[in-house]
Amino acid sequence: METPLRIVFILWSFSEIVRTLFAALAIILLASPVLGHDLSVYTVVVNSEGAQPTNIPNGSLKEGDTAWFWMKDSTENTTLIIELEKGGAVMRSPVLHYECELHENGTQVNEDCKNRFDHTFNQYNSAGIWNLTFLKYVNDTLTETTNGSVFIEEDIHDEQPVEEQDDNKTESKSSSKLVIAGSVAGISLIAIAILGIKIKNENSQEEEKVDKVIPNP
Repeated sequence: METPLRIVFILWSFSEIVRTLFAALAIILLASPVLGHDLSVYTVVVNSEGAQPTNIPNGSLKEGDTAWFWMKDSTENTTLIIELEKGGAVMRSPVLHYECELHENGTQVNEDCKNRFDHTFNQYNSAGIWNLTFLKYVNDTLTETTNGSVFIEEDIHDEQPVEEQDDNKTESKSSSKLVIAGSVAGISLIAIAILGIKIKNENSQEEEKVDKVIPNP
């Protein structure tokens, strides 16, 4: 009974190894790399003296980055609208207020009230000069217009067309997965071979013991 017990133990150990290998393979295949530059946010504050800064310095923003425009002019009954324009296309903010009235529990009385406008520049086709216009109103009458600009740099990871990038990423991921799968398969075959040799040795040892115990007639 000793030989079958040993074989069962070896088979159980081998099955545990195989399960571990395939679990590791599944984790690796599901993992995906994170590409692209670290996205950043640039803040522009508009107070009673105007936009700070009116012209966002070169090198501050790239494709995929975001600009925040804060309304901080506390002049009575003053509101602000931000316009961003590039190539004839215009993005316009909602009306921005210095502050929004709150309930006692901290929620806004008017959910449409805004004091900040966020604009995220498209990650693939927003590079170039953008014109900024700051429109101040007092009692809903336009009283001040200030013009500025920002240069959005091209993302260095977007030099290839998007479709070409997707194809390259897909081919790279497929190649990596094939290499990993092949490695796991190779390790599994080696483990099977070792298992077979070990079982054969165990059988040979048991046969030798039997021969020694049973005398020849």
